[in-house]
Amino acid sequence: MNKLKSILKNKSRKIIGLMSGTSCDGIDLALVDIISTGNHFEFIHGYHKPYNKIQKKTILDCVDPQHSNIENISQINFYLAQIWSAAIKEMLNKLNISKDEIDLIGSHGQTIYHQPLLNDFGGKKISSTLQLGDPAVLAQLTGITTVGDFRVADVAVGGQGAPLVPYFDWLFFKRLKKNVLALNIGGISNITFIPEDGDLTKVIAFDCGPGNMLIDQLMQRLYEKPFDKNGRIAKIGNFSERIFNHLLKIDDFIKKVPPRSTGREHYGKEFVLKILRKSLRSRIQEPEIIHTVSKYTAYVIYDSYNKFIFPKYKADLLVVGGGGSRNPFIMQSLQEYFQGVKVTNTSEFNLDEDYKEAICFAVLANELIEGRPTNLPQVTGAERQVLLGKICPIQ
Repeated sequence: MNKLKSILKNKSRKIIGLMSGTSCDGIDLALVDIISTGNHFEFIHGYHKPYNKIQKKTILDCVDPQHSNIENISQINFYLAQIWSAAIKEMLNKLNISKDEIDLIGSHGQTIYHQPLLNDFGGKKISSTLQLGDPAVLAQLTGITTVGDFRVADVAVGGQGAPLVPYFDWLFFKRLKKNVLALNIGGISNITFIPEDGDLTKVIAFDCGPGNMLIDQLMQRLYEKPFDKNGRIAKIGNFSERIFNHLLKIDDFIKKVPPRSTGREHYGKEFVLKILRKSLRSRIQEPEIIHTVSKYTAYVIYDSYNKFIFPKYKADLLVVGGGGSRNPFIMQSLQEYFQGVKVTNTSEFNLDEDYKEAICFAVLANELIEGRPTNLPQVTGAERQVLLGKICPIQ
C-alpha cells in the first residue's frame, strides 16, 4: 500500500486512460499528466491498438447472447486484461517510459451488458451493468495501480451509470463561458450541454442514439469493410425515405425521455437485420442504406437537442469528438441540421477528438483518488452523487 500512499501525495500524476467502446474495433490509450485539482491536464500521447480478427470475433461473440455462456464471460474478463496490458506495454516501450513513472490506469472496461432499468429478478427489482477486462487483473499484469468499473456505483444508487463523459465535458468546456454542446460520436452518440455560467447543476446530458455502431455493422455486412472511411459510401448514395421512416418506426430508444442510455443490446445484430430486411423488400441499394443510416445518426442528435435542450437553452457551439467527427458526411449533416450553431471538432480546443473518451477516464481516475464524486444525478437519475470507480492497487 506504500505505492498508493505515494500516489495520493502527488500534486501531479501521469495517468493512462483506456477506452474500449461499443464498436469493438480496438482500444484507445491516452497518456495524460494531470494536476491533482483535475482542472488542468496535459495530453502527452495517444495510442490506438486495433483488435485483430480473432480478438474482435471473440469479443463480439461474448456480447451476443446467442454465442455467449458463463465460461466465455469468465474467460474474456481475463482475456481482455491480457490484450490491454500488452498494448500499454507497447505504448510505454515506444515512448521509452518505465511503468514506474505511471501513477494510475483509468480503464472504462468493455461493456458486455447494460440494463439500467429495473427488471424483475429473483423476487426483486434489479438494474445492472457489466464491464469486463477486470481492473485487478490489469493492475497485476501491468504493475500499475488501476481504477475501473466507473458505472457500477451510480447504478447502485438508482442511476443509469451512463453517460460518464458529462463531468469531464463540464470540467473542460466551462471555461469557454458559452452555451456549449459537447457531442461524442463513438459506437453510441452522447451529448452534454454546458451552460455559459458553468453551473454544474444545469448540465444536461444523455445518449442520443446510434453513433458509428449501425454504420460500421452495415459496412461490415455489405462491403466487408470495418467502417465507412471519410464517409465515402454515404456521399455517393441517395437518401431513402423508406429506410429513414423505417428507422423512426423501429427505434423506440429515441422516444424515451432522459435519463437514458443505450448500447449494443439495442443497436446490435437484430436491429441491423431489421434494416437489411426492409432494404431487401424495398430493393434499396447498398450506398442508399449507408447514406440514410449516416443521415439518421445526425438526425437523432439534432432531434434530441430539440426535444430536451433547446426548449430551455439555445446552443452557441457544437463541439464534436469521437470517431464520428472524422466522417465529413456526418459533420456536414450536423451543420445542415444545426442551423445558426457553429459546428467544429474538439481539436480546435487542443483536445484530440480520437482520444477524448480515453482522456476522460484518466481524469475520472484522478478524481476518484482525490475523493471527488463525478456522477451527475440530474443526468443519470441517481439518488445522489457518489464516487465512481474501484481502486485496484499494487504493492
